[in-house]
Amino acid sequence: METENKSGVKIDTTEGLYDVHADSNDIFDKAAYFFNQYQQIKSSGYYFYRRPLLSACGNKVTVMNEETGKPQEMLLFSSNSYLGLSTDSRVVEASIKAAEKYGYGTGSVALMSGTTDLLLELEKQIAEFYKCEAAAVFPTGYQANVGTIQALLGGKDVALSDMFSHASIIDGVVLSEGILKYFQHNDMESLEALLKRASRHFKGKLIVTDGVFSMDGDIAPLDRLHELARKYNARLLIDEAHALGIIGKNGRGTAEYFGLEGKIDLTIGTLSKAPSAIGGYLTGKKDVVEYVRHFARSYIFSTSIPTPVVAGLIEVFKILANDPEPRKKLTFNTSHLNKGLLELGFNTLGSTTAIIPVLIPDENKLRLVCKELFDCGFYVSPVTFPAVAKGRARLRISVSAAHTLSDLNSLLENLKDLKKKHEL
Repeated sequence: METENKSGVKIDTTEGLYDVHADSNDIFDKAAYFFNQYQQIKSSGYYFYRRPLLSACGNKVTVMNEETGKPQEMLLFSSNSYLGLSTDSRVVEASIKAAEKYGYGTGSVALMSGTTDLLLELEKQIAEFYKCEAAAVFPTGYQANVGTIQALLGGKDVALSDMFSHASIIDGVVLSEGILKYFQHNDMESLEALLKRASRHFKGKLIVTDGVFSMDGDIAPLDRLHELARKYNARLLIDEAHALGIIGKNGRGTAEYFGLEGKIDLTIGTLSKAPSAIGGYLTGKKDVVEYVRHFARSYIFSTSIPTPVVAGLIEVFKILANDPEPRKKLTFNTSHLNKGLLELGFNTLGSTTAIIPVLIPDENKLRLVCKELFDCGFYVSPVTFPAVAKGRARLRISVSAAHTLSDLNSLLENLKDLKKKHEL
């Protein structure tokens, strides 16, 4: 599909930013090809990423509109701060006090001089939250997955991963000495068939999955995964990035949701979604956690997260443990928006969580919808290939406890109009 930018140049917006086909001996040629496509798409107004933020991220955010050169306030439906904690006064105040005492950075890796008393307190809180023996905090959630898997998998081991799992899980296996095999998404028959074959060809077996899947918003069948892990003498790792604070009676994630607290071998998560900061964590048995702490390259060679962030996270886990109101508000908002989208006839892929995909397989129409939503003051992100399979492009709507009923209804009204206009 062609569209016309302000200078009158026609741009083919069907050209994906990642469809780079450079046949050259110079490794930089692919970058030149990409950059040309990038500039054309950006100048046409169909580049929806890296919008500069000028304010904190609540239900609304102020961005710099690069087309007009002026600030623009928008309703934010693209943040992973599901509980609205990024602007919670309790969290902000704790962070400020820590900055005054500890400064803004640690200046060292955790194994050297980068471990403060607050970091130890945060690790203790996380372990208790998951009813596990110990926890290790990593600089990012990505590094927690990569480092843990890299440290544990040897040359005769195999990781059996849900095909929709986080990229960091896959990268961890690639960096290890182990082998990676995929099972069909949430398909336990597919997994069991793999486990049977793996038992004949490998020694150690590690099942890896997201708890709540980052693009579809559905929940892994952890009860069945746990059952199969025990049946075939495999270990089970679950990535709770999008489950922490969101699902389970008390927001303790997928294990609580299925009544398996303290029974999962390895729980990994990020501190950048509901906790609204940065960092990642591993929880499990003390000997395993300490082994990973001393053999995960992404832990050993990375500086600790800043202590003001740690202090904010300590307050976050206090809120998660003791204040149910943000979670209740999120549950209401999620239900209201999901119900409204289904009534409008959108396919949300069965999501019941704060991640609500709105399937728009035609990427041309998806770009048009995103552009028009932006022009109407809605910050919503598109997801296309290669982040998702071809034919499964979608809006990825993130719901927050900070959203008002008016915010949600406004989005629904605009999507209703766009659905009719573009025959979605």
